[in-house]
Amino acid sequence: MSRRLALLAVAALGCACGGAPPAAAPGTPNVLLITADDLGWYDLSSYGNRDVVTPNLDRLAAEGVRFSRAFVPASSCSSSRAALTTGQYPHTNGVTGLAHRHVSRMLSPFHRTLADELARAGLRTAIAGKWHVAPFLPTSWYGYHERMGGLLDPWIRDTEPVLDFVRRQGDRPWHLELNFMQTHRDDDGAFSFATGFPVDPATISIPAYLALPDWPEIREDLARYYSQMLAMDAMVGAILDLLDELAIAERTLIVFVSDNGPPYPGAKMTLYDRGIGTPLLFRWPGRVPSGEVRDALVSTIDVMPTVLEALGRPISSDLEGRSFWGLLSGSAPDVHRDVVFAEMTDHVHPIPTRAVRGERWKYVRNYSDIPIGLDQIHDRAWAHRLCERVDQPWIRPRVAEELYDLASDPHEQRNLAGETDHSAQLSRLRARLDDHMRETADPLRGGPFARDYDPGRYAPPETWYADSVP
Repeated sequence: MSRRLALLAVAALGCACGGAPPAAAPGTPNVLLITADDLGWYDLSSYGNRDVVTPNLDRLAAEGVRFSRAFVPASSCSSSRAALTTGQYPHTNGVTGLAHRHVSRMLSPFHRTLADELARAGLRTAIAGKWHVAPFLPTSWYGYHERMGGLLDPWIRDTEPVLDFVRRQGDRPWHLELNFMQTHRDDDGAFSFATGFPVDPATISIPAYLALPDWPEIREDLARYYSQMLAMDAMVGAILDLLDELAIAERTLIVFVSDNGPPYPGAKMTLYDRGIGTPLLFRWPGRVPSGEVRDALVSTIDVMPTVLEALGRPISSDLEGRSFWGLLSGSAPDVHRDVVFAEMTDHVHPIPTRAVRGERWKYVRNYSDIPIGLDQIHDRAWAHRLCERVDQPWIRPRVAEELYDLASDPHEQRNLAGETDHSAQLSRLRARLDDHMRETADPLRGGPFARDYDPGRYAPPETWYADSVP
């Protein structure tokens, strides 16, 4: 069956949101999933940022559980979001690049999503903001009863439609997915200051985890990024206030997460911790402890099965994520995975990479020497000047393998793959990644390291990555 025929078949058959809605089981909570676009791992004040304060997201951490070592399975928006909503790795669900640029890689409507599952559980489902999993297809095909906003404006700038949705539900449980884009760069690659949220570049410092120099141009850019983060935090606060006003906070499970690392060189689009590390917060008063931190290694493919278990719903055997509801609720020890896996295939252009990250050691396997690149800041003079430094190789060819000791080198600056002292660790993680790729039928398994580097493409001319869009 062709893709077109498949889509027509789905339209004819309907989906979870068609027909008479099922009744939710007594005690079913509301589920509020909030995602931030390109928000860095340590940029909230609850994660250690001392330059700005994010009071409303910090409130979620204070009244719930904060995960200190949560990771996305891909450092690119569409792939990460598809993994979050399907509980599957990108190479399994097929969303292996930006879905608005690689249209054939949009999530198939035949993949069941978290919204599908919650609609079947009797929740009224809605989505607001960015829809980047299958951006040219109706959200109703993926389990959402309502969509706020449209394809041409994926930004949440006004919370009133969101608040109205919550008010309209009355006693019926609901699922609301809010996808904020404030911390994503504008179409021209810039950040602007959000009205009412000033941040003085002179008062902030470059966070160590970004592994960037303290240059005025970078601090100015970072101040604008922080300003947008504060604007998002305020909108989250408006929603939390409404839950309190309606006295439904106690029956609302809230999840907050980012889709990938921040939009700076060496972070987003990479499989380093600053590219795949994410803030992850859960709040559900009375069911989730308050003010606790979980240090277990978790992946965001684990979020869907965790939410399903929290609601007492069955977990399909095709989910590759594993529920951590026990450790979240405090009924199980603070352990979950011994390693997490991450991957990149494409962003706008190919970046074929796979990685395995354990408690201490990280192994990255590159399937091409194609550089990581600079994405939307390709036309920034400071970005190209940055890449002249030895420690900022983002437009130079990559090596086949990388190995990092995160205990002594948490920012992954020294590649140990060629050092014989660490050959045992290298062999162990190679085998672990090979096993994972075999078990999940990863199409890159067994592939060669290709030498595709084109020096003309990655020099600083104005045309470099000119077709890159958000």
